[in-house]
Amino acid sequence: MSVQAYQTAFSIWLDANRSRLIYRLGSDTNLAKMARVEWMKMSEEDKNMWRKKTDISAQCLRGRLKKVKRKGTTKKTPSESIDQSDALSSLPPSILVRHILQRVSPAQYAQLHLVSRRFHHLLSNYADELPKRDLTFIAFKIPWEDELTCAGKLGGNCKNLNESRQSKEAPLMALAITGYLRHQKLIGEVRFDKGFELRHVLKPLIHLAKHKRLCMTHIEFKCCMSGVTEGQLKELLSHCSSRLEYIAVGTHADIGLGIITDALIASIVVNGRFRALCLSRPVGLTDLTLDHFPLIDCFHLELKHERITPSGVYRFIQRFRKEYKKWSGHLTICTSLEKPLRNLITPDEVRKNETWYEGKTTEWIFFKTPGNRLPPHLYLGFESC
Repeated sequence: MSVQAYQTAFSIWLDANRSRLIYRLGSDTNLAKMARVEWMKMSEEDKNMWRKKTDISAQCLRGRLKKVKRKGTTKKTPSESIDQSDALSSLPPSILVRHILQRVSPAQYAQLHLVSRRFHHLLSNYADELPKRDLTFIAFKIPWEDELTCAGKLGGNCKNLNESRQSKEAPLMALAITGYLRHQKLIGEVRFDKGFELRHVLKPLIHLAKHKRLCMTHIEFKCCMSGVTEGQLKELLSHCSSRLEYIAVGTHADIGLGIITDALIASIVVNGRFRALCLSRPVGLTDLTLDHFPLIDCFHLELKHERITPSGVYRFIQRFRKEYKKWSGHLTICTSLEKPLRNLITPDEVRKNETWYEGKTTEWIFFKTPGNRLPPHLYLGFESC
């Protein structure tokens, strides 16, 4: 057996027993001499036991022992660098995400982001795979202070997200909205109020919709929609149209023709839930929307600014009477259609209404069966356009 192997085994044994030998040393200062005497007295069995404890291989003991590296240059293996008291640090990200974080309530994610850098990266990079917290309402608006406010109502708790002016900080705003909705799923209503520009947040909203995070039932546009194309809006609505029941475009929406089309509405109504379309600005819809619109419970259509013809309205009334469904609904069209429509059909009942914003208006009522006043009814309103 080589001298180098003996020396290595002896140095390891000495390090393990140094404190004991110093205690026995007394006035003698030659620790190495005393230790070597005790080591030589040990049996070969005991020496081999120490070699096994230190994992000195048989090859090393046969003279192939490599030179021991200095402490400062010794590289630690991954298992040695991990704190054994921290079991989570040794687990791969896939295990943490699929089997541990899945059991954590989404309400605790905000606290988990502060635990460590690793948890922050896991929650950020794997957000699409983690459970979400339901968000019932969110509104994007520009208040009088000229700051962006993104207000979301979560089970009675309201949180605000304030950033700088949207015209100067559009990328920062998009990043803030993505981060705000990272662990939440919108299942209720989204509203874009006047003064806000939809184009600044359209890309992050499309990304969220692709990952099933926008599953709202109501969407209302009161904001500026300049710079938004039909393809972008169609992509956004196509990913979140499975639960859509209501779409509204307000008077301040500033939307151009060709953005909301008959084809776009037709792609949404196929979900079987869509029941309301309220357009306060002209978008260019035609009779095709009337022909395909579903007659479900409490359907509501406001198309007074659209290119609707008397024959299209007549077909809609006949479809209401022929279909077996016993549901009432409301259709509002322009007053210019009242006179030509009277040449095609006679209403079962006529009412005169007065509102503070429209003044006096006319409403025709059609019964499901002519002469039978029992519901369901179709209410056809005429308002100035």
